[in-house]
Amino acid sequence: MRYSPRRHLLNAALAAAFGTTFMSWSGLASAQSPAQAIGSTFDISLPAQPLAAALNELSRQTGTQVLASGDLVERLSAPAVSGRLTLQQSLDRLLAGSGLSAVREGSAVVIRAVPSASGTTTLPAVVVTAKFEADSTATLQQEGTAADGYRVETISSVGALGSMSLQDTPFSMSVVPRELIENIQAQSPDDVYKLNPSTLSHVPQASSYAPMVKIRGFNIYDRAEDGLRRSYGMAASMEDKERVEVLNGPSGFLFGAASPGGMVNYVSKRPTQERMNSVTLGNYGGSQAFVHGDFGGQFDADGRVGYRVNLVRQDGKTTVDDQKIDRTLASLALDFKVNNRLKLELDASYSDYGMQAPTQYWLFREGVPRITPDSSKNWGQPWTQDQIISRKWTTKAIFEASDNLTLRLAYLHDDQDRPKQDHTLNSVRSATEYYQLRQKVGPQRTESEAWQALADLSFDTGSVGHKLTLGYFGFSEKQWQSSYVPNTGYLGPNAFSAPTHVPEPNWPAMSANAQYYGGNASNHNLVIGDMLRFNDQWSVLAGINRSTIKGSSLDASGGALQPDYDKSRNSPNASLIFKPIPSLTTYATYIEGLEQGGVAPSTASNSLAIMPPMQSKQKELGVKAELGGMLVSGALFDIEKAYEYNNANNVYSQDGKQRHRGGEVSAIGKLTSAWTVMSGVTMLTPKIAGGTNDGKEPLNVPKLVAKLYSEYALPFAPGLSLTGGVYHVGKRWATASNTTRLPSYVTVDLGLRYATKVSGRPVTLRATVNNVADRDYWLSSYYLGTPRSLAFSAQLQF
Repeated sequence: MRYSPRRHLLNAALAAAFGTTFMSWSGLASAQSPAQAIGSTFDISLPAQPLAAALNELSRQTGTQVLASGDLVERLSAPAVSGRLTLQQSLDRLLAGSGLSAVREGSAVVIRAVPSASGTTTLPAVVVTAKFEADSTATLQQEGTAADGYRVETISSVGALGSMSLQDTPFSMSVVPRELIENIQAQSPDDVYKLNPSTLSHVPQASSYAPMVKIRGFNIYDRAEDGLRRSYGMAASMEDKERVEVLNGPSGFLFGAASPGGMVNYVSKRPTQERMNSVTLGNYGGSQAFVHGDFGGQFDADGRVGYRVNLVRQDGKTTVDDQKIDRTLASLALDFKVNNRLKLELDASYSDYGMQAPTQYWLFREGVPRITPDSSKNWGQPWTQDQIISRKWTTKAIFEASDNLTLRLAYLHDDQDRPKQDHTLNSVRSATEYYQLRQKVGPQRTESEAWQALADLSFDTGSVGHKLTLGYFGFSEKQWQSSYVPNTGYLGPNAFSAPTHVPEPNWPAMSANAQYYGGNASNHNLVIGDMLRFNDQWSVLAGINRSTIKGSSLDASGGALQPDYDKSRNSPNASLIFKPIPSLTTYATYIEGLEQGGVAPSTASNSLAIMPPMQSKQKELGVKAELGGMLVSGALFDIEKAYEYNNANNVYSQDGKQRHRGGEVSAIGKLTSAWTVMSGVTMLTPKIAGGTNDGKEPLNVPKLVAKLYSEYALPFAPGLSLTGGVYHVGKRWATASNTTRLPSYVTVDLGLRYATKVSGRPVTLRATVNNVADRDYWLSSYYLGTPRSLAFSAQLQF
């Protein structure tokens, strides 16, 4: 805050009157009186931030002088506040739950502690419909409710930059919040990817591989958990997630080495300020019965130690023949508020995910017509199994060293064991028959780590405000493979009239030392970034990330499958942000990224080989606008990277450049008080330049994806809402040679939700029919989509 002699004299006068030191904001010559300002409405846009900064910005946006004691407001946080509001409404929302109130004092508004005696002149009372905790965690928990149309104001983690206002990020981003995850009854990331306007599921979780998603046409295994980078993750759960945040486009400056398509950040549930108990009983489809308990609160009356527990038990068959999921999840989150400046977070979870008859993998020979088998049939074998056991823990420390300096430290450790792993691969060689390879794989193991040590420093240089972020972050992964991989070879032919099931083969005995160290990969990042604020309209985000990728890949004898690599590159970012009015943000961004090379799939002749690192570049123009109760976003983008694919000799390789140009638009929020919409359209022009496939289009990339999810509160039945979605995916090339296409498809979901109270306790009943028409379709060139299913549940809160 810059020094002003006039402001200093005013502070001195207030100190003499009130016996404390005051900070004052925006002593504008044109400032309105409180009486004038309180009756006027303003376009308010305040992100979650320290209360002092929020009051400062509110003063600027309303042209009204707001005064507060530094001792009174320091160490307090304010929630995000936005919309067409009066000064009175804005102050009530900012101060709710803080123990403070706003009082008229002559030509200014003064922030005081709530008095214990009467006689104080206060602002007129306003009914506050939602309680805001002076805490960033509480802000996330209170955003994105069904009542608000699932709109959120805040992104919990824009990579190394930490939390930011969604509207002020110079990137295309979207959020699927907790209540929406619950209301669509999501049991895996696939359900979220189907709904989100910018994502497209490519490899389903039921395949027994890590879920893969497409964003802007690029394949993405990469993900983050609470802002900490991971290379991939299998058997992901949704019941313990507060939200899923999706960044579209390269994220090298923000998250380190990753696919240029984007980044998916899974945000874990954290302790609640008030006691919260929730139990849900239901069925995810077929006979997949489940029970989910979610419990949160504080151990002590002062609210210094909080807890959150999520417990899940699921068992039963899916709507695919012979397929069964047996799953257990237990997670614990603890918050320790050591003092007003230091907060510690601890998370631990255990997951045991077992599957019988995983979803089938398909390969079509070049030139064979792309038929679509019945997706409700088990085209693999009933005896195949997969099991993934995960043990994970995370610790974080957030230390506000001063009002201008915050330190963020974090570490994550995750062990994943795969004691069981069977596969079947179908090779289609004509339109009437297929051949099948059956394979057993010995136990495998993955050990993952992630870390960060970052500092946020706020200061001014002249009239320019800065938020400087710098530090170090990264992740690593070690893998133990198995030399035990017996298989039957491709057997057949088998007719498409019905699946061919055979007894499990008599596999050879597995040696005691079948598991071996298969190599490692790591990414280390040194980052510095600065958000420069010139005035209320103009700002710039500039920064650079020095990213280093290291890796090795070994065979069972300890020999290198390829030379080790150790590559480094600078990944810059430059963003220009212009806000002509508070409710409208426009931006232009240039960003680069470094990506760890892909891993050859098990079906390739060079299985598990790691490709060299790749550089990606993107130019993007974007706009975000608040229109009534809706947030409407749009972007134009141009991305390029190296092209990876299986060549004609079944060798996974890099050849040529893959370039995607396109545009996207999305809208989320309330069209009316009763009608909620989450929708989006992505249009792409994908091309390959150079190499064997020069001029062709990359496989599995649709030119058009359009989605609409909607909810409507029925006026004749309070608490009853009609829900549903329509999802369109355009044609895609099924082969790198562009000789065979996957047909376009449209799926429709329909559902009902009823919210009521039983004995004063909230109860929510949900029912959803997914894929109402039971459409058979190709999710990608390798996997079929899911057949029709009915999910239903009953949730009791107490």
